[in-house]
Amino acid sequence: MRLLNIAAALSGAIALIMLVLVAHALQLAPPDADRMQLGAFIQLTAAAAGLAIANRDGRLNFIAGAMILAGAAIFSGTLYALSLTSDRSFVMLAPIGGITLILGWIALAFTNPLRR
Repeated sequence: MRLLNIAAALSGAIALIMLVLVAHALQLAPPDADRMQLGAFIQLTAAAAGLAIANRDGRLNFIAGAMILAGAAIFSGTLYALSLTSDRSFVMLAPIGGITLILGWIALAFTNPLRR
């Protein structure tokens, strides 16, 4: 679960960096800024979940946490890229990330929350 802990912590750091950039350094139009903030919010929420899941035992917990973090990274990364470049060629990755994120949360519902 150490790997999940590291990934979640780095994901949280990236989300906070994106929030700081959109608030202070980037001059984005409101729709792009809103898109960046949404991506950061989703990524930060997933990072917090990943940190909580990293303290649990079991393979299904690891899989659920990895899916949540990966889905959030794909979804948020797509929003970041779209906001910064206005290139829509990769926008079809967003549903893949969103579905992975949702499936991770569903998988978490079937895990054992107790430590062994």
